[in-house]
Amino acid sequence: MNSSSQPPSDDLAVVIFLGISFLIAGIIYIMPSIIAFRRSHPNRWIILVINIAFGGTIIGWGIALVWAMRAAHRVGSTSNGGESGLNLFINDVKKIQVVEPPPLPQTSLSHELERLHGLLVQGAISQAEFDGLKAKLLGASAL
Repeated sequence: MNSSSQPPSDDLAVVIFLGISFLIAGIIYIMPSIIAFRRSHPNRWIILVINIAFGGTIIGWGIALVWAMRAAHRVGSTSNGGESGLNLFINDVKKIQVVEPPPLPQTSLSHELERLHGLLVQGAISQAEFDGLKAKLLGASAL
């Protein structure tokens, strides 16, 4: 007679098989979230929510997987962004207000001539450039 405390060996094999099957299925089910978190995707939390909420459907799981695998534009990269489709937290358009820049301070003629002479002494401009700029400056001030 079988004791009731231990199931038969056939039942134990079925339980182990089912346990391993559920474990593998669970890992496959959350694979998009695992990928998103391993890649530090900027939308990894949203991918996790979509994966858990809609992963039971093949379409929801596929969307989460594709989104997790796509590249995301990061600050400092040379691309223009938009590679990952739904970048909800990066590449957001920021509204800015364009305002006129403040007017440049008016410099006196003597300060401008000193600045040009300094450029000539430093070698930033040649003597011909200095003479031309000085002539323009003196011609504009004569008006």
